[in-house]
Amino acid sequence: MAEDYLTVLEVAALLRVDKKTVYRLIWAGDLPRINIGRGQTKPRIRVRRSAIERFMSSREKAA
Repeated sequence: MAEDYLTVLEVAALLRVDKKTVYRLIWAGDLPRINIGRGQTKPRIRVRRSAIERFMSSREKAA
């Protein structure tokens, strides 16, 4: 089964947050990322859908 890879904007839309929030989560190490495009001035960042699901599960709190 193929893994889904999302852009920062797609992750932001899925989580209903600003893209800056997604970048903060990535740089804090809370959301794993994949860099695509070595040698470019700005690497393309992708996030696995499964990583987002694990992140969200880790943030759930019992009522």
